[in-house]
Amino acid sequence: MQIIVFIVVILALVGFLIYKINKKFGIKEFFILLAVFAITLIGSNIFMKSTAGTVPDIFKEKYEKEKNVEILKLSYERLNNKNISSSTNFIYNFDYIIKKENKELVCTAKKVRIKKIEDEYIFENFNKLNEECNKK
Repeated sequence: MQIIVFIVVILALVGFLIYKINKKFGIKEFFILLAVFAITLIGSNIFMKSTAGTVPDIFKEKYEKEKNVEILKLSYERLNNKNISSSTNFIYNFDYIIKKENKELVCTAKKVRIKKIEDEYIFENFNKLNEECNKK
């Protein structure tokens, strides 16, 4: 909701600036406003996609390295983005399929806590991972 309000305020501000500079707001100015909006939308979408997958990818790498088990498929849900928007503390639920001893298992890891310090991600409870696995 806050993002939508922010976008509307920015669009209104850009529209007002275009009006003040050109002393009119016609079709040409409307297309300029749409172009600014489209570029902003595309840029934010690319930024969100580039940062969204980093933590799950790091979890997958760490899990495969620590447990010596291959993760075939991984899905995730970030829990703390519903209440608090934090850029340094993350809580995730991971669902994944692993291949262990020639068997495929469906596993779930609940409330995995991850802390970001500058450019490094630290898993706080990885050794005490609340992991449940069942046959596929």
